[in-house]
Amino acid sequence: MHLHKIFYALKNVPNDGNGTYIKLSAFKGGMNVQRDKVLEAIANPDIDYLYRTNQANFKKIPGSPIAYWASSNLYSLIERSPKFGNAFTTRAGMITGNNNQFIRHWFEISYSIMGISLDSRNAAKESIYRWFPYNKGGDYRRWYGNNDYVVNWENDGLLLRTTTNDKGKIPAHAFNLDYIFQEQITWSSLSSKTFSARLSSNHGLFDASGSFAAVPENSRMIMLGFLNSNVVNYLLGLINPTLNFQKGNVDSLPLVTVNKSIKQNINSLVTQNINLSSNDWNVYENSWDFKVQPLLLHIADDKQTEVGGRLENAFAIWKTEAQDRFDQLKANEEELNRIFIDLYGLNDELTPEVEDKEVSVRRADEERDIKSLLSYFIGLVFGRYSLDTPGLAYAGGEWNTDKYQKFVPNKDNLLLLNDDRYFDDDRDIMNRFRTFLAVTFGEEHVQENMDYIAYVIGKKADNSEQAIRKYFVDDFFKDHKKGYQKRPIYWEFNSGKQNGLKALMYLHRYDEGELAMMRTDYMYPLQSRYEERIEKLQQWVQDESVTKTKKQLEKKLKHVTQQLKELKQYDPIVRHVADQRINLDLDDGVLVNYEKLQDGNKILSKI
Repeated sequence: MHLHKIFYALKNVPNDGNGTYIKLSAFKGGMNVQRDKVLEAIANPDIDYLYRTNQANFKKIPGSPIAYWASSNLYSLIERSPKFGNAFTTRAGMITGNNNQFIRHWFEISYSIMGISLDSRNAAKESIYRWFPYNKGGDYRRWYGNNDYVVNWENDGLLLRTTTNDKGKIPAHAFNLDYIFQEQITWSSLSSKTFSARLSSNHGLFDASGSFAAVPENSRMIMLGFLNSNVVNYLLGLINPTLNFQKGNVDSLPLVTVNKSIKQNINSLVTQNINLSSNDWNVYENSWDFKVQPLLLHIADDKQTEVGGRLENAFAIWKTEAQDRFDQLKANEEELNRIFIDLYGLNDELTPEVEDKEVSVRRADEERDIKSLLSYFIGLVFGRYSLDTPGLAYAGGEWNTDKYQKFVPNKDNLLLLNDDRYFDDDRDIMNRFRTFLAVTFGEEHVQENMDYIAYVIGKKADNSEQAIRKYFVDDFFKDHKKGYQKRPIYWEFNSGKQNGLKALMYLHRYDEGELAMMRTDYMYPLQSRYEERIEKLQQWVQDESVTKTKKQLEKKLKHVTQQLKELKQYDPIVRHVADQRINLDLDDGVLVNYEKLQDGNKILSKI
């Protein structure tokens, strides 16, 4: 007896007879609790958690699932209503045959050869672009988003559609090309939660794991609202009680008539939901439509705004905006649920409430959003972003110095992450960070904002600068590779456990002379600074008047001595790679290029 099954038949009856069922998954507490409920139901057939239905009803649902909990009205509605697949075209996307070769996260490649706004297959073919948006499913998200991937579709996908495998066969299957580069409704075939549909307004292609429905414009918002309602989740629970949603499942959804006034209301709510969701998606730098870090949105040139030069005030404003967006989306989704519950006559079976965890826009999070600001700062240092130019300023292609006025990027594609101050110029990360805070929030507020940041990120140190420095040394790269799904665009040179040398570089600015420059302009000067610091520490330790801090000085002396040793051991390893003048091709993606430069896990931090 397997009591963990979704249903349990108490009595065997003919196929056209009545069956009695109990939904064991509704009872929490494990198999013992479920066993007790079954025994209780056997002893008392009138108990209120039993389901009774005529088994002939199961044939009314596509696939004849044993959906014993459905009402007779719902069985009737499913049987008599036209189906989604009869009214609209649903399709699965294509198979590349080799995802490692043909698919990238959008931020890996050169943005200059990425086409994100083309509206026809022919326009894409005649363009200069190689990479195009690729709807590949993704995490649970409604209305808009999951725009993470691009596919190599240069010259109408010629390479993808003609590449053969080692058996001489073409493994790619480019299905349904009449529908690409058009606005469609898409969804994730496999979900970790419930079904969620989105508007694919990025004019791209579709993967097999990102199925889509070609719905005419006059019905598109209505159908998107329907697919994201809890009515559809309830119906899919009958048709396919799994989290693997294929096109056939959507095809089987019953449709009801919607009058003009209700259509107008649905259209308005869905349009607003798309805007709310896209605004949320684009406020983070993982979006190709990202413009500016949200904590800087209310900073005026003279700093005399409601922020008042205080980063803490900026976060408070952002927190309110994010919460308002969350609340509005939740209210809209509940209103849509009310509409569709009423249309489908499911008032006795469903309620319109939406749980917070089902709302797929993000509330503010102080630690996450402050760290996001630190990431944006790193992007400014390398010229990926500019305080003068919304969105991407440089991500491959031609460098333009005219884009940078308020905050000029580092001349070299390198930024040291020392655990103490050794330079008073652009080589030191905290010098750059203080400049950034002065430019954005005002010179007079730098220390106050440093104190706030140090408090939020929670690193223990003697002062705010050391706390922030410690975050960059210890945690920034970990957070960065996590946020960029183990495809980091800022790479961390790492000499070892003593942090003799830690430094960041920006992948898109790399050239073959990068490592030689790092040795001559950074590693050798840093070695000299270590030697000077060691000499001073030795003098202080030997000073007999120094007693209270002697142990601390000895500890520091030992640490810097170890750093110097580690740096010297790192130098020939770097030289070996530098002499190869390795070329990186952004089209190859992060993983391939990282391994080229990594030289057997010796140069860079592991990803």
